[in-house]
Amino acid sequence: MTVLELLLDNLPTRYVDAIVNNMFDRKSLYKEASCIEAEMLTLFDWEQSKEGYDFWDKVLTAIIEHSVLPKLPIQIKYAPSTWIMSETYLYIMNSFDTGINVSFEVDFTALRKSQDSDKKEKILSILN
Repeated sequence: MTVLELLLDNLPTRYVDAIVNNMFDRKSLYKEASCIEAEMLTLFDWEQSKEGYDFWDKVLTAIIEHSVLPKLPIQIKYAPSTWIMSETYLYIMNSFDTGINVSFEVDFTALRKSQDSDKKEKILSILN
């Protein structure tokens, strides 16, 4: 049995896809394998994976214990400079298409009620 067949026999396709997406050498998927635990530990670097070490540790534990797998994390790709506002924070996601996310603490409810137009203008110009 190949590594790929072993993975597909023991995990849902979405999890196998996540494993393959984290691998540098996909040729190893076609090598002979017999122990999924050993393969999970050597196929890719959990620490550097998109899902993180803790997620893959929980997956391996679930495989060993024949228990429920953890949910796959959702990957969100934001358009450049996406703004998300709440009552007290402004989040700028993927700032200028750099992948950097920034947050500012701004009390928008107090700003809306404020009669000081200079203050409003200064805050809004800083945010722009």
